[in-house]
Amino acid sequence: MLTTDKILDAAEEVLRKYGPRKITVVDVARSLDVSHGTVYRHFATKVDLHEAITSRWLQRVSQPLLAISTKKSSPKARLREWFEALMKLKHDLVINEVEMFESYSALAQTMPEEKKAIHINAMLKMIQAILEDGKEADEFEFEESEVTARCLFFATVRYHHPLHAPEWTHEHIYEDFDQLFKLLERAIHKA
Repeated sequence: MLTTDKILDAAEEVLRKYGPRKITVVDVARSLDVSHGTVYRHFATKVDLHEAITSRWLQRVSQPLLAISTKKSSPKARLREWFEALMKLKHDLVINEVEMFESYSALAQTMPEEKKAIHINAMLKMIQAILEDGKEADEFEFEESEVTARCLFFATVRYHHPLHAPEWTHEHIYEDFDQLFKLLERAIHKA
């Protein structure tokens, strides 16, 4: 039986072989040895297929971050671990799966802003939860967790946003991140 996951698995293989411009419902159907009509029952358009591939990839990136955000450890340590994991996930993709990263980045550019906002808001909620745990544990001090989460996320954008990927091979990138993050930690540290 053909499932959405099997179609998306096949779509990722087509993406690996041919890149984002080539991936069509027909290409995916051909790789599954089914008619394109069969795939169209799951995805009405090429755009729907692209959105599903991108959403699945973003979900994969988010799962380890969610696990970190809900750990029962020091909020201060968890906050740093969360940002380091986000950075490492993105950097590993750029270094180890260059074609896939470029493909996902290209597909993400076509994703509607509302769907991108859903992903970013989910990430911000994770940061916010860690911050609130830190305030409750008397480790952090700040006015509003939502605003602070946004500030931390966007202050570190150089280290995790795909537009900055060319900078990630710079020899001092991790040292730069460490210095920035220490500064951010001091800003919210409970005195």
